[in-house]
Amino acid sequence: MWQWVAREGGRCYHLCVLALAGVGACAPRPAPLAPEELPAIPRAEVSEWVDGYVPDHPTRYELRWRYETQKGEARGRAVVRFVPPDSVRFDYRAPFGRSGAAVVVGDDVLWAEPEEQAGGFVAVASLFWAALGMPRQPPDDAAVSGRMTDSTRVWRYVRGLDTLTYLAVEGLSGTLAAEMVRGKELLGTAEVELTGSTDEPQKATMLFPSEATIVLFTVQAIEPLTSMAEDIWRRP
Repeated sequence: MWQWVAREGGRCYHLCVLALAGVGACAPRPAPLAPEELPAIPRAEVSEWVDGYVPDHPTRYELRWRYETQKGEARGRAVVRFVPPDSVRFDYRAPFGRSGAAVVVGDDVLWAEPEEQAGGFVAVASLFWAALGMPRQPPDDAAVSGRMTDSTRVWRYVRGLDTLTYLAVEGLSGTLAAEMVRGKELLGTAEVELTGSTDEPQKATMLFPSEATIVLFTVQAIEPLTSMAEDIWRRP
């Protein structure tokens, strides 16, 4: 299903995502992003790969989003404000005057308001980062493995019960995919299409199989900033 090395794989992924939303949590588990066994790789090498995706300056992203569950769907607009190296303020607007916000720092959601709605967008922080086109740096206490070919890189962090795997495909229309597993449970996946020249995100899909939930982003604009106001981190 998820063979991005074969370029038609991205299309198959989206079809399987939509099928999963219709059948719920009893759907078959998707095939993993990468083989179970990957060779150990120097942490510094993976860190260098990750650095190439993360902006070194504050950045504002304007998004259109769609949130789908078995109960229905909602859509609207959102603004993501990123401050390097690892902080994001996420604000969204939905139909009927609804709105919400969340702050993510590293792998932690500091707050989400309202929690039951905004929290759904950032349910697994590492996947939210991947959907923005920014893989996470390897944790200090994680086992790191991976490998690289001419056009693909796959790498994995194993930390306690958590396994986070990334697959990056380079090219004119590159992709970055992530998969988060806790124990034997697949928590979720993310895939983002990137521009070939700058690796900026274009559109992304996050899937949470246990809840049959899909979150889709389309990036409308990206604006580099020189600074960010301190009060954006405060809870409303």
